[in-house]
Amino acid sequence: MTTAALSLGCDTNSYADLTPEERTGSGSADCGRWRCGFNAAQVNGRSLQSLNLQGVANAAGIKVVGFTPPPGQVPTGFTLTVEGDDFVARRGGTTLRRAGLVGSKLWVQVELGLVVPVSFAGFEAVASWAADAEPIAAYTLLFPAVDELLGVKNVCSGSLTDPLASAVTVLGGETYDDASKMVRADQAGWFTLACAGSAAAKMKLMGYAPQTEFDGSGAPSTVAQRQATLKMITADYCGTGKSYTQTGTPVVWQNQAGSVDSSNWHVPGAVEAVWDEHGARCLGATRITGTQVGCVLPSCAGYSLDDGEWQTRVAP
Repeated sequence: MTTAALSLGCDTNSYADLTPEERTGSGSADCGRWRCGFNAAQVNGRSLQSLNLQGVANAAGIKVVGFTPPPGQVPTGFTLTVEGDDFVARRGGTTLRRAGLVGSKLWVQVELGLVVPVSFAGFEAVASWAADAEPIAAYTLLFPAVDELLGVKNVCSGSLTDPLASAVTVLGGETYDDASKMVRADQAGWFTLACAGSAAAKMKLMGYAPQTEFDGSGAPSTVAQRQATLKMITADYCGTGKSYTQTGTPVVWQNQAGSVDSSNWHVPGAVEAVWDEHGARCLGATRITGTQVGCVLPSCAGYSLDDGEWQTRVAP
């Protein structure tokens, strides 16, 4: 259990049974809400990507100062935690989860002592991209914004056009360095708010969240597995943190466990790379044609999925 804070393929057996909205997270058959990116979670331009419910301020100076449950509950005495990569609020024998959190507020202190309510305005169960995995929990988190038509703004912005969309999910006890594309594991008291389309959200959809059982193994994925997944998603070939892809660029991925395979989304082309926690072990075709890569990597001839956590192929 993490007493928390906030921060940053498809199932081939069930994919054909999903609606277009469930396949992509929106009505787009090409690049839906959960496959294409938004800006990091933010309030008043300051990052909520990582926060701590024990009162420690994040790098942007934001800290959590309170939590209030939905109307109808005793207004005081609830503690918000993260368990199994999801929010849980408890008071005595009362437990609030998922849709039961709608109407609650997380209070955060920003600049000059200003305290802002972040409201749980909606909940959605999003189909996992991993075979036989449970749907992940996603939330609509809103904060007051006088310059917005509805008077509120979603903490996930960027290309998000519907301010009431469920657009954020949580990963417990772990944060992520955007510059180096590195996992910061075992962060007691911290968790990540990952906006739809972000690498951390995609990692969770693939079944690689830090507190969630991985592919029936009885334990979560390892740090090395999650690190490899972040490197793969962001096309960090050289392992230095430099990404060689762009939002919306298609790619076909498959993991060694066989639980994630996105070949139903795109026709697989040439092998792009085999991935481990250090980045690409080999490089065939680049994800974006003509990309000049800043390191020397061997050809993928002679490499297979057995040599890494992931193998990716370009999508012609």
